[in-house]
Amino acid sequence: MAEIEWKGIIWSPAYGNYSYKELLTILKGFGSMEIVAFEKPWIYKGIVSIALNPQGGKDLTLYYLEVLGPKRRGIGRKALQELREIFKGSIVVQDPGEILCSEYSIVESLFFWIKMFREGLIDELDSDEVILKQGITEEDLQKIESLIKMRLLKIKHEQKDTQSHR
Repeated sequence: MAEIEWKGIIWSPAYGNYSYKELLTILKGFGSMEIVAFEKPWIYKGIVSIALNPQGGKDLTLYYLEVLGPKRRGIGRKALQELREIFKGSIVVQDPGEILCSEYSIVESLFFWIKMFREGLIDELDSDEVILKQGITEEDLQKIESLIKMRLLKIKHEQKDTQSHR
């Protein structure tokens, strides 16, 4: 399986097997839309698909992003900034956290994605819990955050009940 370092990040096919030339063609946005894995060793890793847009940039669909190491240090934000700088297109986040095993973690990660949406680092979020698109109001974002907080409290409560019945 081809694995290349390009723009300071290690890239490889997420599925299938490509040659180095095919992988570079995909990364530069000229091949077919494919899903690729990326990793900045010991910092972050993820999975994206890349497609050329009419303006010449490359639009990303981000399926997975994991910070490797301490959380809440701005590394997730930095990863998104680097991806945006490299590809110069939109970033749509699709089903974030689905790879996580805990329902609580999935819901909790939505606060990060909402913050990144507010900051303009992602253009859309599409998950089972929340859909964010351009044009959503701040009032709607605040309502969504309130619903997520209630959902987290419910999950915590259910977990406590389950533990107390053991």
